[in-house]
Amino acid sequence: MKNRAVLSALVVVTACAVFWSIQAQAAGIAVARFGGEHGHPTTDNPTAIYYNPAGLVLAKGTHLYIDGTLAIRNATFLRPASAIGTYSINGVEETLDIDGAVEANSGEATLTNIGAIPFIGVTSDFGTDWMAAGLAFYAPFGGSSSWDKNTAFEGSEMFPGAVDGPQRWFSIEGTLRSIYLTAATAFHIEEADLSLGLSVSGIKSDINTVRARNADGSDRLLDNPTDQNLEEGRAHVDASGMQVGFGLGAIWQPLPDKLWLGFSYQSKPNVDGGMELEGELTTVFGVQKEAEVTDVVVEQDMPDIYRFGVRSRPSEKLELRMFADYTRWSALEAQCILTKGSTQACTFGGVEDALTNPGAVTSTGDQPPNQAVGRFWQDSFGVRLGASYWFKDSVETYIGTGYDSSAIPVEMVDPALFDMDKATASIGAKWQALDSLGLALTFTQVFYFEVDTEGKGITDEFPPDSRLTQPSNDGVYNQSVSVLNLYTDITF
Repeated sequence: MKNRAVLSALVVVTACAVFWSIQAQAAGIAVARFGGEHGHPTTDNPTAIYYNPAGLVLAKGTHLYIDGTLAIRNATFLRPASAIGTYSINGVEETLDIDGAVEANSGEATLTNIGAIPFIGVTSDFGTDWMAAGLAFYAPFGGSSSWDKNTAFEGSEMFPGAVDGPQRWFSIEGTLRSIYLTAATAFHIEEADLSLGLSVSGIKSDINTVRARNADGSDRLLDNPTDQNLEEGRAHVDASGMQVGFGLGAIWQPLPDKLWLGFSYQSKPNVDGGMELEGELTTVFGVQKEAEVTDVVVEQDMPDIYRFGVRSRPSEKLELRMFADYTRWSALEAQCILTKGSTQACTFGGVEDALTNPGAVTSTGDQPPNQAVGRFWQDSFGVRLGASYWFKDSVETYIGTGYDSSAIPVEMVDPALFDMDKATASIGAKWQALDSLGLALTFTQVFYFEVDTEGKGITDEFPPDSRLTQPSNDGVYNQSVSVLNLYTDITF
């Protein structure tokens, strides 16, 4: 049928789209692990531009810092048959009773992705002992992913969309990313042993996603069991936008060169939120003859972050560290797609009841969004402990461990963006090969705790007028991330 050919063509056209994040450690889609165990709110290397700009003035000289984080992510999503939507047949809700229908809409989806996260920075004290400044390019949020194909449905005539796996109603592949270019400066007040810092960032955010989508938000494969016309469609969003942000921080040394106490704050993109990304929404549904392209605005929010840290040098050979963060992911209530120039609004009444009474979450404003993905995330926190030991002056070895809470309530976990409580373990070393050249390598394993949403997911319970309704997100979610961080710090 022609509509199946259009569906296949759209999948091919959007095959280069990628969506998800290689979650290196933190909650939600925060992926900053720049500096490995040396990236924290009391650091004195150029990653302070992001973690705490006050730390810039603690380093002497001019530094060129090149950091790369390589993350390998493995994930699985097991969708039970009970999550499949129903058809109303003679007033009775029933699942599609056709050979292959259950297998086409349930089962295990798998993902194995490799992603690289860069940080490039330069800092200088300009020959002074009271000020420093720096500039850095990095990507602290998001990344990319692509789910494996379900080869059992390759070339299927009845269910061609099933080749993209049972998770396809939430994500097939895509990119969600924010890239920062940050300028920072810091000053040292010698009398108080206090350093203060400020940063300003230009931010480029992109979203490029492809997912299965039906006009009514269901996961129905056919428009009805009798005619057997394909209903399953696709939605492709490609949008980008610019934002600004700032950071500030302080580091106090009550015991100079022995004890450092740090605090920093990183604002939301656009400071008070309200990110708008402009681009196109391409949709094709089984009942359509061709794809429809609409100019859209995507509205979403990223969090602001509070960081705290303590670093101690009880002896010349030993350093101890403790640092924590509080990330206000509750800023991300929904990702809304609005027709550009329309009077649609991305606001929802009854948001406070979203997790206990999803039917109370209805659209407000002149018109509901074209599409919306309810997130209703929650604030998260993380805490880490680390220690370094110098066997010789030029060789530092270190270990670390930590815990991060999930930013996503279990009711809202879905295959597009899923998070769990997690623990980390790190080991690494830094070699000061020359007075002007330092090399460091850190390996971190992130251990995620399994999430089972069966009977708890609510994405299919939002009312149709909210545009939040999606297929059921019930299922079992597992993932594992291995992170390798390598950096070089060149001093002039």
